[in-house]
Amino acid sequence: MGEEGARSMNSKLDLVVVIPESEEGRRSFDKLVKAAEDCFSQQGYRNTTIKDIARSAGLSVGAFYIYFRSKYQLYVYIMQSFARRLQGYLDSRAGKITGDTVDVQVGYIMEFIRFAYENPACYNLIFESLYIDRDLFLQYYYLYAQRYVPALVKNRSLPEGMDPMIWSFINMGIGNFIGLKVLAEDDAGPEQMEKIRRALYILLRSGLEKKPEE
Repeated sequence: MGEEGARSMNSKLDLVVVIPESEEGRRSFDKLVKAAEDCFSQQGYRNTTIKDIARSAGLSVGAFYIYFRSKYQLYVYIMQSFARRLQGYLDSRAGKITGDTVDVQVGYIMEFIRFAYENPACYNLIFESLYIDRDLFLQYYYLYAQRYVPALVKNRSLPEGMDPMIWSFINMGIGNFIGLKVLAEDDAGPEQMEKIRRALYILLRSGLEKKPEE
C-alpha cells in the first residue's frame, strides 16, 4: 500500500468517539478506556469481552454502550490515543534533541525506545492490530510515518537524496525492533541504553559497509 492508498483508505483511525462533557461522564469514560487498555494488553483483543472491560472499570455493560458502540470502536480510539500520546511525547523532547543529522536520528530513536518501555500496553496493542485488522495496522504506520516526515525536514535529519517516507520507515523499523528487545528483556537501564546508543551511532554514521583491510 503506497502513500496514496493510505490517504484514500476509509480512515478507521478517524472513527468518531464523543468525549463526554460532564466531569462524572469523563471519569466513567476514562475508566473504560484504561480498563480496555489493560484487558487488551493482558488478554488480547479477541479474548476480551465488553463484559470484561465493564467489570474491570467497575461499571455496567449498559454504561459501556453510553460511550462506545462496540469493542472495535473503543480499540480504534485507544490506537488513536496512543498515536497522539507518542507524537506529543516526541514533540515535547524535540527541543532537547540537537546536533547533526545522525545526532538527531539517534536522539529520536532513543526517545521512542524510552516511550515504548514506559508504555508496554501501547506496544502490545499496536503489534496485535496486524492480526485484528490489517488495514488498521498499515494505516497506523503510514499515518505515523507521514507525521514524522516534517520533523525530519525541520531538523535537517534527512540524508541527501533519501526519500522522506522510506527514511521515516527505516527509522521506525529500527526503533520498533530495538524497543521490542528492551521490552522482552525488561531492561532500559543505563548500561543497556548506552549499548543501544553506541550501536545506533555505528550504524547511522558508519553504515554497514565493510571497511577495506589495511
